[in-house]
Amino acid sequence: MAVIRDVMPAFELLQPNTIADAQKLLQQHGADAWVMAGGLDSFDWLKDRIKKPKVLVDLSGIEELKGIRATGDGIEIGAMTTLTEVVTHPVIKEKYSLLAEGAELAASPQIRNQGTIGGNVSQDARCWYYRAGWPCYRAGGNICYADTPTGRNREHAILHAERCVAVNPSDSAPALIALDAKFVLRTPRVSESSTPRTTSLGLRSISPACTY
Repeated sequence: MAVIRDVMPAFELLQPNTIADAQKLLQQHGADAWVMAGGLDSFDWLKDRIKKPKVLVDLSGIEELKGIRATGDGIEIGAMTTLTEVVTHPVIKEKYSLLAEGAELAASPQIRNQGTIGGNVSQDARCWYYRAGWPCYRAGGNICYADTPTGRNREHAILHAERCVAVNPSDSAPALIALDAKFVLRTPRVSESSTPRTTSLGLRSISPACTY
């Protein structure tokens, strides 16, 4: 299991103010960059020294990614909107209560105040072996250590699992799927819409909004 070291590896902190600036930084640094939303999942990786990015791109200063806005056929939620805002928003509570209930299940009030809807749906699997740096399927290996008679697999999948039995840890993702939400993913060249069901929920890119 993971050995908690607490001292994070050194990295360069970059804090863009616009989506365009963030895209430029991610394109410039490529695989050396790590995207941070609320930071809760990111700090777990960094404190355990499993992930050692050279550059950390903090999205907290991008106002374009925050807020809940009404649209012609629903609402739009910026990826950097906190879970507390989602839980307490009157329109979500009235028309999309399933999402409010799902988001409220996430951890504690303190974490919901810091955690974002974008980070919640894109957080990585919380398998003990994967998080400890074991060479499993998800990490590029050829075995699932949890999928054995003696493996630590509590809260993992028991039906329809292929190779990796870890499940997505998001509390809000099932609600978004049930509500037929769309994710808007932005790249330097194109903005495209996808559903949570077809989008890799482990994707670490800029997701400006989810709409439904």
